[in-house]
Order: sequence, then C-alpha cells, then structure tokens
Amino acid sequence: MSNAVSSERYHAAIAASGLFDGFTLRVRVSRRRSFGVTVEPGGAVLSIAVPLAASPEDTVTALGRMRDRIASSVNRAREFAPDFPVVDLVNGQGFTWLGRPARLRILDGRGAVVRVQDGHGWWMHAGRDLLAREGARPLIRWYCAEGAEWAQREAPALWSRIASPGTSLPVLRAADIGRKRWGKYEPARHRVTLAWQTLQLPAPLARYVLAHELAHAARPAGAPHGREFWRMAERALPGAREEQQRLDREGGSVWMGDVRPS
Repeated sequence: MSNAVSSERYHAAIAASGLFDGFTLRVRVSRRRSFGVTVEPGGAVLSIAVPLAASPEDTVTALGRMRDRIASSVNRAREFAPDFPVVDLVNGQGFTWLGRPARLRILDGRGAVVRVQDGHGWWMHAGRDLLAREGARPLIRWYCAEGAEWAQREAPALWSRIASPGTSLPVLRAADIGRKRWGKYEPARHRVTLAWQTLQLPAPLARYVLAHELAHAARPAGAPHGREFWRMAERALPGAREEQQRLDREGGSVWMGDVRPS
C-alpha cells in the first residue's frame, strides 16, 4: 500500500473523530517512532506525522491525548500570526543583518552582492543586471555565505558547554530551507543548518537558534523538546526559554524573500 493511500486512511479516521473540526489537516505516514503535530503559522493548518506501525485507531487515541498541548500551540500560532513583509528591490530598501540596519544600493553592471559597513549599519551593494535577472536570490546567497561564517565563529563556545568528550562540532552552514523552520539538525550528516532568514534576527535570537540546534546535536535523552532538551539548551545559552518566547513574538515580521514584481 502506498504512503498516499495510507495517509488517506489516517486522514479519514482523524476527520471522523471530530478532534480537529475546523482545521485543515495534512497527514503523512513517517518512519518516525512517535506522533508529531506541527501547527502551521496562523493556527489553521495542522501537519500530522503518523508512525508507520500505528493504526488509524491508535492515531486517534494518541492525538486525543495530545489535544491540550496542540490547543496551546494553536493559540500561540494565532497570537503570533506572521505578517511577513514584501519588499521592493530599489535603492535604499531596508533589510537587517543580525538586527542591525542594512540598505540596498544598486550599482550599474553585474556585480555580486557585497557588504560595506559605515558608521550606522551596512550597505548591500548589488548589480542592477543581477537583481533584474535573479530577483532576491543574490541577497539570499549573501545571507547564506555571511551566515555560515557567523555560525562558525559563534558555535564553538556554545558547543563547549554541552558536548560530550570527544564529540566533534557539527558541520555548520546557512541555507534556504523554506520558511517554516529557523534551523535544523541532521543526525545522519551531523550537520546544523541555519535558515538564511535567521540571520536577519537580532544577534541574541540568531544565537539562540544556533544553540537550539546544537542542543539537538548533543542528543539529550527524552522527547525532542522535552525537559532534558531544554536543560541542554539552557546550558548552551542561559535564558534559552525566554529567547524562544521572544522569537515567537518577533519572528513573524522577518522578511522571507518575497519581492514585488518590478
């Protein structure tokens, strides 16, 4: 039986239970061992990951037990519903680099994006032809390159507080990983990736995202975001819980790469 057909069975069982009436449900069958529910920004869509070994009946029972936690996540998603800006690629357009102001300066020619610092912030220089041809992509590549260098400077101190003896620092990079995550850890590659959007956040919040993913890389026992995980995150960066709450409040206004047609 294909995953698509299997997903339909679970979707039908969850919908028939009435647990989540009024929500749009996205259900997928996964090789993971536990159930996972992600509340999408705005709080109207639930993405549900179901372990391959679970039956539809098991799924409904498990989601019923998780209902209060899901409701709390929905309330938080609705309270901090995103309002992502759409920008114009014009001279003087404002951006941020680690919370500090950066403005776009368009130059004649094909030059790649470079950063030039003055006394108040940064100018991001980019060639007119480049932006006309690729839109926001050159700016995103710039954030990825600069962000990888920043992470490599910041990570060793955070990692030293939580790493087991002999455990190497994960590979670090910044990349375009969509707009649903600020970062991710891939165990198979022992690699931490920051979303390029993260590098627009104030430095303490970007540092928190890095510490959060490094805490995953340290593999604390228990649930992925359970008590032991947060104990590890707080060791890496004291005040991590408070920074997570601040990220919930402030993350909804970060530029995600949307530009107006010229």
